[in-house]
Amino acid sequence: MSLDYSEHKADEVSRFSISTSADITIQIAERDGHQFIVIKEQRPSESTSSTEHAVEIPAALLPELKRAVAALENSFGDDDQDESQQDQQSSTTRPVSFAHKSEEEFARILDFYHITWEYEPRTFAIEWDGDGNVVSSFTPDFYLPDHDLYIELTTLKQALVTRKNRKIRLLRKLHPEVNIKVLYASDYRKLIEKFAASGRWQEPEAEQKS
Repeated sequence: MSLDYSEHKADEVSRFSISTSADITIQIAERDGHQFIVIKEQRPSESTSSTEHAVEIPAALLPELKRAVAALENSFGDDDQDESQQDQQSSTTRPVSFAHKSEEEFARILDFYHITWEYEPRTFAIEWDGDGNVVSSFTPDFYLPDHDLYIELTTLKQALVTRKNRKIRLLRKLHPEVNIKVLYASDYRKLIEKFAASGRWQEPEAEQKS
């Protein structure tokens, strides 16, 4: 597969060997105004040139790529661990790196009420260019599998809220089967205030001191 990124030089992010005769490179490239993550396998041939196979992933799908990497990390355990350690790890929740404090607070509320949740489990493609490449995607913050419900927290400034609302409209239009609920800043504040008023809420610092 030959890919032309002549507009801009590709920036190499990583390079590693998978065998004595093959290297993998990961690059960030741009073509026709769109960014791509390019994964190349290069093998030297008997001629002066080497054979190359490449796969390009639209940068808009980076959240899905990150989710896939996290799932792979969770699937492959440490071979040096004994079975009891692996069983113990498999029964615990994998640490999550939340993008915002509001997401972490919301997760704690779900945990308190024993509501099963997944953080950013799926990325939906919502816009494509003329060549069929994904140029825009949307990743809801939470998914509640027991309720088949996606939750998106929107507690940011209005300009970002407007852009996010547009993405949600596109998602609903393209995927009417997806059940998604949006919690705006006012909704989220009411939820936190209600939870705090119940006496069941403590800031993390207070919990650590207690």
